[in-house]
Amino acid sequence: MRILLLFILALSLNAKTMIASYYAKYGIFGTIAEANAIYEANETNYKIFTESKALGLAATLSKHMVQTYSSIGVIKDNILIPNAYISTRKKGDDFYKRIYLFDHKNKKIIRLKYKNGKLEANETMPYYTPDDVLSLYFNLPNYLKKLPKKEIYTFYALGGRKSDGKVDVTFPKGRELEKVKDTFDNAKGVYIKANLYNKVFAGDKGILYLVIDPKNWVTLKGMVKNVLKIGDLKGGLKDFKLIP
Repeated sequence: MRILLLFILALSLNAKTMIASYYAKYGIFGTIAEANAIYEANETNYKIFTESKALGLAATLSKHMVQTYSSIGVIKDNILIPNAYISTRKKGDDFYKRIYLFDHKNKKIIRLKYKNGKLEANETMPYYTPDDVLSLYFNLPNYLKKLPKKEIYTFYALGGRKSDGKVDVTFPKGRELEKVKDTFDNAKGVYIKANLYNKVFAGDKGILYLVIDPKNWVTLKGMVKNVLKIGDLKGGLKDFKLIP
């Protein structure tokens, strides 16, 4: 269900609170998951919280799995700088929690691993990145403004490739763009392809397609290709609220 993490909104950092809800559908199974996201910020600090829940048959097969992802940090020059990234997963009677603590000064990330409230590991990640995948998505518009035009934009964020956090972002064009537009019923917006090099679901390759509203950088629709080698997982914005 990590795709729902990347379906969340990304808006002007001047806003204080943003709330969005998303759905995910998979072939003949219909809606298999839903997610809610909250973004809160003031002039100096931010917090992003997302929660996704399996529904229907997917809930039964996954033991009613619920996942959350949070990014907490500061804002400097309109850039989100994470201090902590937290993920949780509840599956049946088991509850897993991972806390990632960023030490930007010494360029390292500490990971604390818990299972059912018990600390199982306190370790240093094999790599350092300035972003997690949530902060990267919100930072992307500002990052792109400062970079020359390229075919592929490479970033590094916790949650990307397992060995180093690598994430590649491209803007589909030509035949690829035509196919994606057809899949999304020619929805208006900016079409982005993100390669996380990290599987979102079993069988896929970690490649996401997103349709983003250029006015406010809200993700409108998204897709993971070839999940379980059966079909595509598709999702979209269901509801959105901006609280000034």
